[in-house]
Amino acid sequence: MASGMMARAGVRKDRRGAGRWSRLPVLAVMLATIAGVVPASLAADPGPPPLKPHPSAIASILDIEPVPTAPVSGGATAPVRAPLSRDDIPQGDGGAVGDGAVSLAMRPVPGLPGPPALKPTPPRPDAATLIATAGFAPAQVGYLVVDLDTGEVVAEHNADRPAFLPASVAKVPTTVAALHVLGPDHRFNTALRFDGTRGADGTWRGTLALVGGGDPVLTSDALRGLVTQLKAAGLRRLDGTFVHDDSGLMRALSIDPAQPPEHSYNPGLSALSLDFNRVRVQWRGDRVSLVQTHGTPAVAPVAVGRDRAGGGWRRAGPWLRHDVVNQGGALTAAGDTVVERWRLSPLVSDRGARWLPVKAPAPFTASVFRALAGEAGVVLPPARPAGGVARGAVVARHDSPALSSIAARGLKYSNNMLAELVGLATARALDQRPRTLAESAAAMTAWYARVMPWVDWSGFVMTNHSGLSSISRASPAQIVAILRFAMEHPSGGRVRYDTLLPQRAFKAPATTARPVAYSVRAGSLVPSVWAKSGTMYHGRGLAGIALGGSGHRLAFAVFTSDLAARRAFDDGYLHYSGRAVARAKAALGRARDLEHALLLSWILAH
Repeated sequence: MASGMMARAGVRKDRRGAGRWSRLPVLAVMLATIAGVVPASLAADPGPPPLKPHPSAIASILDIEPVPTAPVSGGATAPVRAPLSRDDIPQGDGGAVGDGAVSLAMRPVPGLPGPPALKPTPPRPDAATLIATAGFAPAQVGYLVVDLDTGEVVAEHNADRPAFLPASVAKVPTTVAALHVLGPDHRFNTALRFDGTRGADGTWRGTLALVGGGDPVLTSDALRGLVTQLKAAGLRRLDGTFVHDDSGLMRALSIDPAQPPEHSYNPGLSALSLDFNRVRVQWRGDRVSLVQTHGTPAVAPVAVGRDRAGGGWRRAGPWLRHDVVNQGGALTAAGDTVVERWRLSPLVSDRGARWLPVKAPAPFTASVFRALAGEAGVVLPPARPAGGVARGAVVARHDSPALSSIAARGLKYSNNMLAELVGLATARALDQRPRTLAESAAAMTAWYARVMPWVDWSGFVMTNHSGLSSISRASPAQIVAILRFAMEHPSGGRVRYDTLLPQRAFKAPATTARPVAYSVRAGSLVPSVWAKSGTMYHGRGLAGIALGGSGHRLAFAVFTSDLAARRAFDDGYLHYSGRAVARAKAALGRARDLEHALLLSWILAH
């Protein structure tokens, strides 16, 4: 029995050995096939398919740990498998997470962080949020944005409410009307007329008149040009009278009597104006004097002195007081009759300087002209009012730059005197008679109602042409309608209004300087905007053309006005209250921030 068992064991041993060697050709074929090499004998006659190799042979070649086996009935063997554990069962995603080689490879390495999750981008704040963040009530803000290329309304809020202070945005309706009524090539002239006889020795006997034509940008250089022409005509000495004639337009001591009279943005008005009707004064103790500026001699029929004897001065109050001298008598050092006087508070420092508004522009201009003539060797007597329309032949003439150029300068530098003279000339061209500021502004409003009857002009109030008034009112829709009219109807058929508007400078908003604009998260986007701004305490506006993200042109007007705060400011005449002025300036800063934020949001969305 033992020998039989040994015999069977030997047979099995021989069979295993014979089987192992008999399988080598098959493995060689398989490896050759993987390598792309096929024996020629097989290529010619493939024959029957080879026997399937035993898994243990492949395991030995590929270095895979063989699966244990155990004998079963009939002399065969079967793989012995370990019982399944909970970790070997596929989980809900279909992947095995057990301890096998594959499942271990699929497990994440413990301790290493996974990829960061994407943070959701919060939505940009809407207009209501921006207004609230800026600290304004919804009723205090109004705007309208229209796509000029499609006519689409891009954004609007209180667009039809004429409840906003336009401030210097009022210069937009003034210049648009002037360009269409007078024309972009219109020029204002200043002339010298002589009525009398001319002597061969250069002595003229008669009346020489300096006649103003409402030139809003007349300078001392222009007056020098007139002197040169006059001298070329033969005049060396005038034996007669020298007069100034400003009858072409109305006269006013100030633009807005409700504003402080000593502020240079509130000068007098006249058809004969010079250097934007302001002079530079300086003081050293009790000595107060005029200063030569921009080539203009330091002469004027103005007396300025420190008030040492007067009372009633307060530190929280005006430190200059103005008086009109109605009766002649006092003369300046140049021999001109004093027509206005300024008194300087004794409470101000002993050294200082400032610009003063000229309240009587025609005598001032004539006084400077006389001084310039003297420098050129032409002797003139002191000037006096003409008392009517000057007569005589024109012996010299100066023409201003074209109105389109003047309008561009007025929009860029926002000079109030310039806007008022342009507006007064426009209204006079409508019916050929001088008007008061209120009448002139009303005539311009009537003109708009005639040429743009589709616009609702109710509530549109212009008390003057510069916007220096807390009584004027406008709606965003009214201002945008004027902008659209100007863009669709170039003045003279060729001058586009957006080419006259100044380009606004915006910086990328910072959290501290522009927190509301920063909240829009526009990155480094800098808006392309050509617009006119308007600023007064508790009133801010901006109107013009912006370039949208789509490349379309957007006409817009945005206003922020606190009418209740402005009424309180005016009723208390708080121009000299440091606390009230500080609050008003802080509100203006928040309004500018809101403007910036709204512009960014409109451009990003369109």
